[in-house]
Amino acid sequence: MKNLIHRTVFVLFTTLTVSCGKTTTISSNLELTGTWKLESIVQESDTIKKPNPPKGAMDIVLNFKEKGELEGTTSTNFLTGFYETAQQNTIQIGGGGTERAETSWGNLFINALPNVNLYDLKTNQLVLYYENNNQMIFSRVQ
Repeated sequence: MKNLIHRTVFVLFTTLTVSCGKTTTISSNLELTGTWKLESIVQESDTIKKPNPPKGAMDIVLNFKEKGELEGTTSTNFLTGFYETAQQNTIQIGGGGTERAETSWGNLFINALPNVNLYDLKTNQLVLYYENNNQMIFSRVQ
C-alpha cells in the first residue's frame, strides 16, 4: 500500500511539473507561418520563373504571421493584410498596400493574390493555388 501511495505521488508530481513547465514551440518546415519568396508562377501549364529584379525593384515576399496577420513586398510596394485558413487547405487572403507602378512580374502576383483559395505545404515550399489550378510557388526564406 505504501508503494502504491509513493507511485501515485510520483505520477502526480511528474504530471504537474510537466504541465506547469515552460512550453516551447518548435518551428516546422511544414508550417505556414514564416517568410516566403515567390520563385515561379504556373498559368495554364506555362511556368514563369522569377526574373532578375530591375534596379530598385524588390523580391516578392509574403510573411505569414501568427494570428492571421500578413505582411510582404511586391516588386515595388509594401503590403499588409490578413489570411485565414480552414479545413482541406483552404485559404483566404485580403489586404492592401502602397500603389506604385508594378513590374510585369509584380502585376502577375498582384492580379493572382486576391484569387488564392487553396494552399499546399511541402518541405520549404509553399504553393498558393488560384483560378483553375494556377499556382504561385514560394520558397521559405531562412
